[in-house]
Amino acid sequence: MRHPALVLAAAAILLLSPTLVLGTLISHSSPQNLTWASQFADQFRAGILYPRWMPDSFDGLGSPAFYFYPPLPFWTDAVVSVITANALSVSYCLAVSTTVILFLSGLAMRAWLLRVSGRRTAALVGAVAYMAAPYHLFDTYTRGAFAEITGYAVLPVVMLALRLTIDRARWGLPLLASAYAALLLSHLPTALLCSITIIPAYVLFTTRARALLLRCAAGGVLGIGLAAIYLVPAMELQSWISAHELWTSFYRASNWFVMAPERWVDPDTMRVIGSIVLAAALLAAGLCLALLQLPDGDGRRELGFWVALSLACLILIAGLLPWFWDLPLVGKVQFPWRLLMVVEFSLLTALCLTPLAEVRRGVVYVLAAAGVALVPGAVLIVTDVRARAEFVARTGTLDRHDVKEYQPAGYKFAGARYADLGLEQLKDAPVISCAPAARTCHADNEPFGNLRLAVTADQPTTVTLRRFFFPAWRLDGRLEAGLPLAASEPLRLVSFTAPAGETVTRLDRGTLAIERWGQAISGLSLLLLLALVIRSTARG
Repeated sequence: MRHPALVLAAAAILLLSPTLVLGTLISHSSPQNLTWASQFADQFRAGILYPRWMPDSFDGLGSPAFYFYPPLPFWTDAVVSVITANALSVSYCLAVSTTVILFLSGLAMRAWLLRVSGRRTAALVGAVAYMAAPYHLFDTYTRGAFAEITGYAVLPVVMLALRLTIDRARWGLPLLASAYAALLLSHLPTALLCSITIIPAYVLFTTRARALLLRCAAGGVLGIGLAAIYLVPAMELQSWISAHELWTSFYRASNWFVMAPERWVDPDTMRVIGSIVLAAALLAAGLCLALLQLPDGDGRRELGFWVALSLACLILIAGLLPWFWDLPLVGKVQFPWRLLMVVEFSLLTALCLTPLAEVRRGVVYVLAAAGVALVPGAVLIVTDVRARAEFVARTGTLDRHDVKEYQPAGYKFAGARYADLGLEQLKDAPVISCAPAARTCHADNEPFGNLRLAVTADQPTTVTLRRFFFPAWRLDGRLEAGLPLAASEPLRLVSFTAPAGETVTRLDRGTLAIERWGQAISGLSLLLLLALVIRSTARG
């Protein structure tokens, strides 16, 4: 095939044609995807390259979502917004961004498969299959997992970079650091799962040389450093938000084991996942039979590795080793079946390495059984996509809202359901209030949630602003110094005590010390990366 990129672009457009025609479809995450994409892109176009505060979230109270949520998916969407001169609505821009990410996942997978197999046709077919893999599409359409599907595009680059690093290619180490940083900036649960399964397993399978192991570890450490601008604030500031909402019983890993249907909290999702897992298990079994037919050699050994890795991940997804999900941090990935990304990647790599034309009839039968096992899940996915497309075609608009884990710590008004944000008592709250009453108590809105304030009082007065509290808020010291901010009770709004007399100041957000630490670490890591690139170029 002379133009594989065109084939992959056509595949991406075909696979996402419903959302390209109708705009972003309703999904589990579409409310926050749409509300975040709009605000992130607006600020990006205004010159704020890393927007962390979402000023329009929670009915204008604001949300610190991107102090905690990885930015790479929404950077991609913001760049699309810039390239298209903001001519597309948020819904269509997000649809185009998702298509671009799907296309990039195909390009990355093709590059990986070409490196490990050397077969152009197999690499292209495998790349298209990776784009159309069932969990990949389920993630895209039903879950709307924008960050996770970005991880699908980055994982093959990480694995390719590992291979190049181990092969001592001159660009291997810089690519590994950049790709691992991109994985961390895409989706933390995916990055964690990959970091304890496929990445170390492949490194240890490929080499035991201490120098190469250290080289790979150095690439990972440098990647963490590059991503520190996001990671450091995200880890250190969680006490300021309602992070406990991420670890409720709904998100307990044991409630999502394929082999524990009595605990399923979302049977519809689990029926799809169960079909995919069964099909993947049968495919792995067929590849095991094919493996037994091959002569000894490096090809057989590598095929065996990818089959074994996929089976190990399937065992974890099924819940047959439940203690694994109780390990520190691992349980916080919420859904064990997020490992299906690794399973699909591994099985497609194994298929690309298998001489399918030479396998015996029994292997073909098992592979056909895998296809049959996937039919129920595929039907459910297609039926679900059709229903979502019909809903959007009928209504034309989708709900937009933030998620309650980003409400201030101590905010006790959110309900039990995911969408119960508890904002009713704040619906009619004024932008500014003063108690006791002041002669002047006035606020002017400025871009991106900032406020210009004027208070004239005969006695000290408590000023409460209609903004959710977060430690990044500050009063402009050039106008009025020495007025500390606090969270009001019980609504957790920004408040301060204005002294008697006239107070003129401005509420905006400053850069926290922990952000500066992240910026410094990322800056130093970037300098080191540039040094590696210059060295690699000189070696060439």
